[in-house]
Amino acid sequence: MVDRTLEIFGSYYGQVTEPVVRRALQLLHKEGKTPSTGVGVRRTREIVVYPGRQAAA
Repeated sequence: MVDRTLEIFGSYYGQVTEPVVRRALQLLHKEGKTPSTGVGVRRTREIVVYPGRQAAA
């Protein structure tokens, strides 16, 4: 996440706490939008988010 911090957080950069980031990632995972869960990663900066499958248009 650290490579695209501004792209991800936009104007909320510096205001979003680590627990919120992890919860958002868990919700995205639950919705099938990313295979990443954020679980087992010690620090937020080490979380890698991969895009999920794109829905057919």
